[in-house]
Amino acid sequence: MRALLVHNPTAGTKGHDKDSIIDALHLADYKVDYVSTKEDGVRDALKKAPDLVVAAGGDGTVAYVFKHMQDYSVPIGVLPLGSANNIARSLGIAGTPQELAEQWHTGHVRPFNLIVVNGLKEEMLCTEAFGVGLIATLIERRAKGKKADGADDIRRGRRALKEILTEAEPHDVEINIDGQPWESDLLGVEVLTIPFTGPALPLAHDADPSDKLLDAVGVDRDNGEAVIDWLKSPHESAPPVISRQGKEIVVRWRGVESRIDDKLVKAKADWQEVALSCAPEPLQILVPAPHPAVRKSADDK
Repeated sequence: MRALLVHNPTAGTKGHDKDSIIDALHLADYKVDYVSTKEDGVRDALKKAPDLVVAAGGDGTVAYVFKHMQDYSVPIGVLPLGSANNIARSLGIAGTPQELAEQWHTGHVRPFNLIVVNGLKEEMLCTEAFGVGLIATLIERRAKGKKADGADDIRRGRRALKEILTEAEPHDVEINIDGQPWESDLLGVEVLTIPFTGPALPLAHDADPSDKLLDAVGVDRDNGEAVIDWLKSPHESAPPVISRQGKEIVVRWRGVESRIDDKLVKAKADWQEVALSCAPEPLQILVPAPHPAVRKSADDK
């Protein structure tokens, strides 16, 4: 099989360079066409994608590949090389390029629904989340500082989010889910199809990227302190947030920043509005298939 490798050469550490990843794909019997995210030609390469597309990098690289796929029937393999790796975490994908490539089987895929965002200058696709308030403010604040690597980057992000929550006041935000208004004094809202967002936080605890539902997650005035406490160990319990699910979610807001994945939408004094829904056709994401030699425990048999 022939694979198109879309690689961010600045992501990850030793063992994640171009030659190492190509070696890993060769080990799994893939012929490789290579394109770097730092060069022109990625979109053109994706238009002519062969049997498999491999996205090697952080969430930005993975999101770019997802949003620019032309043929949704071509499976996508994800090699997570970033810090948060929210998309890979949400799909249960973890491991070295060598481990993952040898566990890919073209029939072992999971559907992944992108979010369609309507209401801005043009229709846009979103892989992770559309949000108003908290995470958008975090993205804006962290863009002014120097990015760290790995776990330190995640720690800094969570620490900054605690500070933002401490200062936050309710925003002018109105939400309608499948025709029903959702009223609350919200400090921020995120609309996702995957559980993880921001600094590797499972905010949408029950979100499933393979269903056709969007998960709206809100932090309101009453649970802000509880979220600050939860950030100390976010993987030990479900987040203390308000959540709703729906097929179409309309968000209106003013006077605060919003975001589409990691792209900021500037605050305006006038009301802004978007309508969010799942794309009509899902992507096909390769998920590692366990080797037959890896046996279940006696308790699982």
